[in-house]
Amino acid sequence: MNTQLFSVHDQPLSPEDLNVCKTTFDRICEAQGVDPETDKASDLAALVIELYRQGVHDQDQLAAMIGTVGVP
Repeated sequence: MNTQLFSVHDQPLSPEDLNVCKTTFDRICEAQGVDPETDKASDLAALVIELYRQGVHDQDQLAAMIGTVGVP
């Protein structure tokens, strides 16, 4: 019997996955003028990873979905 203990969303991200997330994160921070070392940037990073885990793997689509989240 093969039981899956974790969902696909709980699997570790590969180095390639992390590269996509990091590149997208950097792009969003630059577009929004957000310092990558701030709490706001941490929230954006978490959102990038969450969307990536949900299956959004295209950088343009990730950036578009996040858009200007949190921009006043």
